[in-house]
Amino acid sequence: MGGMHVHLRIMFVDGTVWLARILRLNSTSFTDRLSNQILESECATLKWLETARIPAPRLHHYGFRHDKLNRIGVAYMLIDELLGRPLTQLQPSEGEKRKVFTDLAEILSTLSSYPFEQIGSLKFDSHGSIHVGPVAGDRTGTLSPMGPFSDATHYYSAWAEEYLRLISDHQLFIDYPVNAYLIFRYLHILAIKGKFNDIESSLDLGPFYLKHMDDKGDHVFVDEKYNITGIIDWSFARIVPAYEAFGPSLVTADMNDIFSGNVRASRDDKLLAQALPANGSHLRRFVNSDGRVRRLTFALGMGMNLTWAEALCIFKGIMTQSCGNVNDFEWKTWRRDRLVEWADDERLVVLSREEEYIQQICRHNPIVSLAQNEVPRFATCSFEQCSRPSVRGKSCSSCMRHLCMKHQSRHFHLCLPTSELDDEAWEKTITDEITKLLVKTNIGALCDAATSLNQGKSCNFTPGQFIGSGAIMGCANYHAWITFNDGEKWIVRIPRVPYSDIPSKLIEYLVDSEYATLKFLEQTKIPTAKVFGYGLASDPDNLVGVSYIFMEAVPGAPYQAHNANLEQKRHVLSQVGEILIEISKHPFQTSGSLILDDGKVVVSDAASDRFVSLGQHGPYDTALDYFTSMAEQHLDIIADGQEYFQYPKEAYLFFRILRDQAVAKLIVREKSSAFYLKHVDDKGDHLLIDEDYNITGIIDWQFARTVPACEAFGPSLITASLNKLCSNASGLTNDDIFLARQFEMKGRADLANYMSIDELVRRFIFGLASGLYRSEVLGILEGVLKVCGKECTDIEGWIAKEWEVCKVDPRCDKIEALIQENTKPWAID
Repeated sequence: MGGMHVHLRIMFVDGTVWLARILRLNSTSFTDRLSNQILESECATLKWLETARIPAPRLHHYGFRHDKLNRIGVAYMLIDELLGRPLTQLQPSEGEKRKVFTDLAEILSTLSSYPFEQIGSLKFDSHGSIHVGPVAGDRTGTLSPMGPFSDATHYYSAWAEEYLRLISDHQLFIDYPVNAYLIFRYLHILAIKGKFNDIESSLDLGPFYLKHMDDKGDHVFVDEKYNITGIIDWSFARIVPAYEAFGPSLVTADMNDIFSGNVRASRDDKLLAQALPANGSHLRRFVNSDGRVRRLTFALGMGMNLTWAEALCIFKGIMTQSCGNVNDFEWKTWRRDRLVEWADDERLVVLSREEEYIQQICRHNPIVSLAQNEVPRFATCSFEQCSRPSVRGKSCSSCMRHLCMKHQSRHFHLCLPTSELDDEAWEKTITDEITKLLVKTNIGALCDAATSLNQGKSCNFTPGQFIGSGAIMGCANYHAWITFNDGEKWIVRIPRVPYSDIPSKLIEYLVDSEYATLKFLEQTKIPTAKVFGYGLASDPDNLVGVSYIFMEAVPGAPYQAHNANLEQKRHVLSQVGEILIEISKHPFQTSGSLILDDGKVVVSDAASDRFVSLGQHGPYDTALDYFTSMAEQHLDIIADGQEYFQYPKEAYLFFRILRDQAVAKLIVREKSSAFYLKHVDDKGDHLLIDEDYNITGIIDWQFARTVPACEAFGPSLITASLNKLCSNASGLTNDDIFLARQFEMKGRADLANYMSIDELVRRFIFGLASGLYRSEVLGILEGVLKVCGKECTDIEGWIAKEWEVCKVDPRCDKIEALIQENTKPWAID
């Protein structure tokens, strides 16, 4: 099995053996379209090689991925199995190596007899004939199909430009994007000047020749006497200039020289040159060339995971080969001069700003705060003589206790979690909770308050249904009806207060903020319920005994996307676009939640988050402070055992990635310092719709806050695939793309840009839901790494390596203590 293919042996009764070469489908797979282009190119190449009598597997049949004519169900090729072993699995003597190179030289000489007029990859036309088409990608998936090209200048410059695009989009060299961009901008200039060609300029115009692009030695099969039996793995073969096709290649490279910047021919380069036959002597000038294209296409050119030290050495080698002696080359000076010279390059400006933000984050991260300050807690464990903080959101309403990570264990706590109750027990729990809430509520005082707010009209209180079909109770609030004697109806919204660790001050702040938010929205064109008054439980003038909000009863039913057809869903999303455009007309100068101050709406602390895992925080003057603070708070409470105690290391690394990498990518997208109101829990059921899917109102604003534009108008929960969001399957959804197009059609390309970049902001704000298994957390972590530009195929290995890097943070010591405690017998249920 290789990186892209699985091979199955097919044996015939006469002893003939074929291989079924099947495209693997995994997290690193290419798109179906690109996979099919690469497969077609390899098939066309094998067919062409057969006519040229180049030793390679013979092609018998093939089928594309998701092709109706392919009854096999997967993309495949049927090819001959070659005898022999890969050269890289052997340790040939110098004499045996000369034998291999003699055969290889014959193959190169044969290839030189078949010139082409264009640069690109081979493909079939509609009649089955073979011709040159676009370059079919490369072995790392870095290059998109491009070309074909009629000259080398356009080929190499297009290649360099594609790398510039990928670097600026954070898909390559994400550990040093500014440096990489500067290098490739310079290489782009070298390409235009023809500096990749160290022989003669006429070669840039052709003819061109076939090249195996992954020729590092394991593609060469040899028998016991070191005769070449065939060349395999032609997936990314392409037609290239002669100085690349026949110049120094990977199979003869000294990789130590490549990665150290040494400019010299390797011993194997010289052996291959000596092995050229008399009829191949015209190739000697290519084989003896300085190898700058090899250094470029393999090292920097394949987008591999180079350290900056390696990349710099390789670049120095390219500079030496392209520009002569550069012994006095000093990177910092060269970088400074290029930043000045290319100051008008918008992509470079954005990358430089992002680099500056990252440096700010590193300078200002309070990683020693935990060692010096006590982390705020919602509650302390109720077990006797236990002073640990309780786990947020995990208090037990059955035994009326707050529980730390230790006492969550069933070794100490025997109550069943709500998720494990049968229907009868669950309904009893809910009924008991609401019964206690209504007993606590002074219904008479509540009606008196409503009457005083509505011109003295008398009214009645009708309990709202809270279980079964037609229930109007949410996760956080109980709803009941206030009916006036003239038939007018209000909703009274009362926070649910089962036994919980959520501080009463925070609950009241949510009520306070929601009321102020709805008062603000009354001044806009956004369809929301009108509010009439509210009370807080701690207010001595509030005789009701509980917190509450009186609001208009908005007609309609909650929108459920899974019940809507495509036309209905798009109708709703089009209206959401109009609502977001209206929100964009009301900027704020500070990030936080709204409250009333002497009757005036102002921005104050942010009202927790949709999982109520954070307390009040903020307000913030910059997007940098806003995003960084949220990640930092999670890092603190994770290390304190207050959340994600089952997998604290993984959760810590998740929020550390958000802080160290995602923040910089997000804030660089901000075009101004303004903030905009955001409904934080906008997963769809916050919208009320009529029978024709017209939005009649937006409800549940208790966690609303003003946020940076990239969050306010970027991909959100209403356009998300929650299955993908809770996995490693990152990427924009069809609904994201549709809403972005709606913005464009409505003349708001600026908002469309926020919606169509990527889903990083959605993953940042969604974070880690509660109740996840570790395997799910690993998937989400992979997804965030992917959208940050870090492709990860071994998440466990990444965690182990990254953890060592993070240990300078004293919070890691506390997390390791938590992990150690989780291994004790009482922690194993």
